[in-house]
Amino acid sequence: MLFKLLGAPLSLPLAGMKFVFQQVADLADQELNDESALREQLLLLQVQLEEGDIEEDDFAEREGVIFARLREIKERKRAEAEAEAAAIPAEADVESRRRLIVETPFDE
Repeated sequence: MLFKLLGAPLSLPLAGMKFVFQQVADLADQELNDESALREQLLLLQVQLEEGDIEEDDFAEREGVIFARLREIKERKRAEAEAEAAAIPAEADVESRRRLIVETPFDE
């Protein structure tokens, strides 16, 4: 108890820094996996092409980069879902196919 009290001036600022860094990491991870931002970029790119602000070649190059990032996000989400499903024991997996056998005293 005394050690916690004496260590508070050091541990509390460190805990605050840890919280801030965790929040930044969560926001970065959220933005990394955000498909809506990429879809907005794709829409903006389409508008720029229609208005003549960019050339067809530049559009195709940027569009390819955006679609590649979208595929990466979808692949990452699928891999995370598979890893989550693999972590669930078979007994607890309610989405898997189940078969129920009911035995009655009239069965022979």
